Amino acid sequence: MSEWAYFQMTNQNSGSKFLRVSAQLLLVLVISGCQTSRNYYRAESIPKGLAVIPQANPQEVDLTRLASVSGSSEMIGPGDLLNVAIAAGLGKDDLVERTARVGSDGFAPIPGIGRVELAGNEPQGAEALIRMEAVNKGLYLNPTVTVSVVQKKMNRIRVIGAVKEPQIYELPPNASDVVSAIAAAGGLADNAGENVEIRNPKRGGSVQRPSVAGGSNLPYSTVSDSTEVSGDGMNSYSINLISASVSGTNSYNIQDGGVVMVEKRDPAPLQVTGLVNKPDTYDYPIGKPLTVLGAISKAGGLSNQLADKVFVIRPLANPGDRALIEVSLRKAKRNPKSDLVLGPGDIVSVEQTAGTVFLEALQLIRVGITGSAGIF
Repeated sequence: MSEWAYFQMTNQNSGSKFLRVSAQLLLVLVISGCQTSRNYYRAESIPKGLAVIPQANPQEVDLTRLASVSGSSEMIGPGDLLNVAIAAGLGKDDLVERTARVGSDGFAPIPGIGRVELAGNEPQGAEALIRMEAVNKGLYLNPTVTVSVVQKKMNRIRVIGAVKEPQIYELPPNASDVVSAIAAAGGLADNAGENVEIRNPKRGGSVQRPSVAGGSNLPYSTVSDSTEVSGDGMNSYSINLISASVSGTNSYNIQDGGVVMVEKRDPAPLQVTGLVNKPDTYDYPIGKPLTVLGAISKAGGLSNQLADKVFVIRPLANPGDRALIEVSLRKAKRNPKSDLVLGPGDIVSVEQTAGTVFLEALQLIRVGITGSAGIF
């Protein structure tokens, strides 16, 4: 092919591209004057109901305020198996040794003496109670009593949902609270939400649970103040980790056979398109605010140096209804209030403008004349 023929072919291709870019420029100019939709807003003037409130990350909240006040690990509790030895003298024949299990009411049947309330006492205190009861009943004059815990009662609690190691765990009754259960399961997972549902077996009678003072000024204060009985006979209630940690309530205990279910958050992904280097769909970050500038950075930055106009297409409550929010990148870089906080399901579109189309036209002319790729 001769140099003249190659030059003519190059000019024809460049001219065709130039015509397409020119038509695109005309379309941009026409569209720029037609933004009259009732759902069209600018980033600086969107209504409060349309703004995204950054969600708190429960992993960054101090949950220790929700832990129950644990007693001594040696404290006797319901369900514990005890070994009780009573000696009336120095000989082996004067020694009586038996095992006794503490009932749910806190009383343990002591052989030869009867039922004695031992729950809530350490072994030394239980020895004094048994000795006093034996003397009061005239069974012994001055007995020596020894009490030891053979087997501690453990609560079997199932932890499921957004935790690192969901399974069944055994916890002592004095440490069977929501924080201990989550800690046993390795802590909250990265996709953990703020709400936790606690389900305890129904034991008969009403279940008393302190409510959480989550004032209306607290975000995401969705703590349930009532206990409901589910279809499987479990008493169920929910707490919000954020507002509950603020109030500092520490009475969220789980019974033997209870279930702790941590909410999973699965927000809709973001889509970044238009004049960016890597247009694609990206996961919406949990517990970390993401703005328009951050989303463009995720997409590899701008592919056109003159790009400024960005449209954020935000889904509304009504299915199929969307809002169009315009963001200026220049303003966003100068003023954080102009850098719109994105929400799940948002579409970020970096738009063509007269300036971006003009730059592309110059680049095409440059390629047609010199064969080089870029003008800058």
